[in-house]
Amino acid sequence: MSLKTITLRRFLSMLLVGSALINNAFAQNKTPNIILIMADDMGRECIGAYGSTYKTPNIDKLAKEGLKFNYAFAQPLCTPSRVQIMTGKYNYRNYSEFGHLNQDQKTFAHLAKDAGYTTAIAGKWQLGANQKLPKHFGFDQYCLWQLSKPRREGERYAKPLIDKDGEILKTTDDDYGPDIFVNYMLDFIEKNKDKKFLAYYPMALVHDPFLPTPDSKSWKTDVAGRHKKDTLNFRDMVAYSDKNVGKIIQKLKDLNIYDNTIIIFTGDNGTGKAIVTPLQDGSKIAGGKGLTLDRGHHVPLIVNWGKYKYAKHELNYLFDFTDVMPTIAEAIQTQVPASWGTDKGVSILPLLTNKPFREREWIFSHYSPIHSEGANKHAARFFRNHRYKLYSDGRFYDLKADIEEKQPIAAGKAGAEGEKVRKNFEAELAKLPAWKFGDPGVAKVVLPGLESDPSFADKGD
Repeated sequence: MSLKTITLRRFLSMLLVGSALINNAFAQNKTPNIILIMADDMGRECIGAYGSTYKTPNIDKLAKEGLKFNYAFAQPLCTPSRVQIMTGKYNYRNYSEFGHLNQDQKTFAHLAKDAGYTTAIAGKWQLGANQKLPKHFGFDQYCLWQLSKPRREGERYAKPLIDKDGEILKTTDDDYGPDIFVNYMLDFIEKNKDKKFLAYYPMALVHDPFLPTPDSKSWKTDVAGRHKKDTLNFRDMVAYSDKNVGKIIQKLKDLNIYDNTIIIFTGDNGTGKAIVTPLQDGSKIAGGKGLTLDRGHHVPLIVNWGKYKYAKHELNYLFDFTDVMPTIAEAIQTQVPASWGTDKGVSILPLLTNKPFREREWIFSHYSPIHSEGANKHAARFFRNHRYKLYSDGRFYDLKADIEEKQPIAAGKAGAEGEKVRKNFEAELAKLPAWKFGDPGVAKVVLPGLESDPSFADKGD
């Protein structure tokens, strides 16, 4: 072999090494990928890190390595939460009815796409019955239950009814919806590992019907039983949710992109009312879905950006779903256009990057589900902080002493601290447009070509 050949090989080798270093440096400095995971009907008491007896080792580890928020709040019901988290707006601004997202709204997927991100959504939709809607709302691709077909025509678990990028999947009793959704997410991550991506994973689990999972003992021996409801299956459903979160985390690590990915895990509302969760301290919490009580909207929130290490992992800062939009915006180094009219949520990115953070003083909820008589009777508007809560009808509670809100505190009887908070909350309520129980939502917006089948809505969800 000639000296010239050896020299050329060394030169090419140096070029390759240099190129790898440059690419690695680019990967480390580019804006992060975003994965937002939202479990369905999972209050904070379902997660081991929050004291549950259910097995959630992957989520618990994420909390141990990342940040666990003790005071995160959703809306008490699915669609109201989905509209709020996607648009960054309180429901009085843009919520028209259950099962619908007004089609003039912008979402965090639009924000990411405008910043050069590839986007995908997989899981539960429930925001309008038209296969064009995911793309309309900013998602490049989708794999969804309850998109163009109603729940009464097919469930989300065994033999699921799923829309995948314009086609209805042919499934059998051996197919399990949550597996299809998570595998779709894994494939999306794999194909876009060298790009910037935002993946929104509104999980199908753990909403009723409470059915066996492929890891349940009965799955292989009782095929018909895969469709039989039993609250005893709930523990397995929580464990399966955790398993799928673990698959996503492992995929990111296998592709060497975990360090540059922000993972957000939360729930859309309290646990279903049929479920009573035993905690590690011996106490129990009844599911509060649909209720404005603490257990109806207090949800888990665990956030991690792999490349950062944290001295403190458990945080007591207040958080609500309007904070997701500004967090994503700051992470991907863009701004939410003023024309979108989003509320002034608080970005928690400084907490992820170990920078100074200014905490919000309260969270607000305008909850009017426009669903069924049973759900609508809980409609309410309120402000709260860690301890105190004021409803727009004047009811005021000390949640430290009365978490179930059995005894409202009369004016002047809450002590100096409580009365100061009451006065502040009353001032905040006075800034809002007038609303009273029974008022309609905002006008429904449907754009040409995006109409839904009017028979689609299934109030049973």
